[in-house]
Amino acid sequence: MHELDYYPLLLIFAIAWAVPLILSWFEIGKVPSVIVEIILGVVIGPFVLDLVHETPYMEFLSYTGFLFLIFLVGLEIDVNKIINSLSSLRFKASSILTNTFMLAMGIYLGTLLLSLPALWLISQFHELNVIYYALLFPTVGISITVPILKASGEIKRKFGQILLMQGSIANLLSILLISIYSGYVKNGLDIELLLFNLLFIAFLVFHAIGKKLNRVRTFQKVIYRLEHAANQIKVRGAVALFFAFVVIASAVETEPILGAFFAGLLLSLFITKDRSALLFKLDGMGYGFFIPIFFISVGINLDVSSLYNIGESYGFILLLVAAFFITQTIPALSLVRLFGFKKAFAGGNLLSARLGETVAGAQIGLSLGVLTESENAALVTASIITCLLAPMIYNSLNKKDEEHKKVLVFGGSRASLLLAERFKLHDISFMTYLQREEIIQQFDQKSLPFEKTKLTPELLKNLNILSGDLVVVLTESNFLNQQLTAYLKNELRHSKIITRRQSVTHDLVDNNFEGIKTVDHEELLAGHIEDMVLRPNAIDSLSTSFDVYRIEEISISNKQINRKLVKEIAFPQTGSLVIQKRGGEVFIPHGNTHLLIGDQITVIGNGAALTEFRRILEG
Repeated sequence: MHELDYYPLLLIFAIAWAVPLILSWFEIGKVPSVIVEIILGVVIGPFVLDLVHETPYMEFLSYTGFLFLIFLVGLEIDVNKIINSLSSLRFKASSILTNTFMLAMGIYLGTLLLSLPALWLISQFHELNVIYYALLFPTVGISITVPILKASGEIKRKFGQILLMQGSIANLLSILLISIYSGYVKNGLDIELLLFNLLFIAFLVFHAIGKKLNRVRTFQKVIYRLEHAANQIKVRGAVALFFAFVVIASAVETEPILGAFFAGLLLSLFITKDRSALLFKLDGMGYGFFIPIFFISVGINLDVSSLYNIGESYGFILLLVAAFFITQTIPALSLVRLFGFKKAFAGGNLLSARLGETVAGAQIGLSLGVLTESENAALVTASIITCLLAPMIYNSLNKKDEEHKKVLVFGGSRASLLLAERFKLHDISFMTYLQREEIIQQFDQKSLPFEKTKLTPELLKNLNILSGDLVVVLTESNFLNQQLTAYLKNELRHSKIITRRQSVTHDLVDNNFEGIKTVDHEELLAGHIEDMVLRPNAIDSLSTSFDVYRIEEISISNKQINRKLVKEIAFPQTGSLVIQKRGGEVFIPHGNTHLLIGDQITVIGNGAALTEFRRILEG
């Protein structure tokens, strides 16, 4: 048997293990571990310490890691969300200018078009392949943007959704266009260039087979039985699908990355309800094994010395960085009408972050011969710089100076009175605006904060509502609810709104009110009666003890308890931890459960216990 040298793998995985550990230990969270992995790859590579040389099996593992990265990029794209956004599009100016898909597509096309004059200008100082660079320029570092949007709380809001969709569209189309261009470079304008269409056919065939298998109950039972056993049937199926599309792409002589991407895209259509379990396993396989090999190998093979071959190398890198930011930020200003200049500018800067996708594209360009070693090194270096600068600029422009300040309730119904009583019980800062005399007297008797005023859109305009304020529209008039909600959403561009829906045909269901939370009275009534029938004792206990015991959600932000076990912390005896939420997982905490910063904990207890829970968990 041929003897294999495992020393390079040992060194690579020692780096892959140590980098995130050290970054987390010293709390250097702003530097992506991928950047450090590439830099350390350069250090151990032949151009610095010369500790590792690429071998055939290392090249195979590295390229597989590259393909698996593209597979996971495809998996991250929410195809259903794009389809839903397209299906809700109405060909009116107001709809087009607020539709998530159209805004995201507009930013992508703007970046693509702006890159042409920018690259022509750069080509006056340094010779380059303008077409390939233009295809590469719009790619977005999703692995950078997603954590930043999550940390800022924008991930589920319309602003964050537009940025995510833009990144998805940019990566999807860039990979597709680069693959087509690659076929053109290899084969010219030949009939073989059209063979990549066979991938689309394979996609449709596999999708049809998948839909049919999903309807076969026996198949579903077998899958469920084998899912978490030693067989790990879903993981095996996902990997088989990945390699099937890579093989098909290779067979039709197109780029294997297109096959990997289509495999991820196809899989994303089938795991929406089971996304967390399978994704965690595939992420573990990719980011735990294959992908670190790719990024560290990029560093190992990065010919840093080639940067010295051209005197203007550093100027070229700076021009690339500037072009990345300019071509991405200017189109993002199309969001000014919806979110204001500062937020739109911040979003454009965040989208300027380039990482895995750009580095991967540079590797393809290098293999095609359309990029030189020095250009590849310059692109990787420029990508690293954008990854460091983009999050810093975004966070500085998107500071939480407009965090949740208060709750504004526009009421008049008995529900607004009950809500005010509960807000007061929870010590929540709120103000209720009323216009009905009979309800005003009850607010006055119970010493609840209120203002007597006519509820009109002009009132909303004059209140100086901050983006962090939560607005609850709870009047007794269906028409007034709609009028106030429409003004908040369309004129004030406010996104944190809760309103009530009187019927399933309520106009607020329309997509123009995307992001608004609605409360359905009939649904709540049915749910409450169900609880009274099925869980009478629990409902009675909660109702009679509401003044004593309350439930609250608290996000862990105290660094002192980060990574500690529940049993190591002296929580108050008059309360209890009920539910713990981390990412897409929800579970019940017990003594051996670790607590991590960012976890959301649901607790129950009396007022003193809740205060103590907040002190311990928030710091």
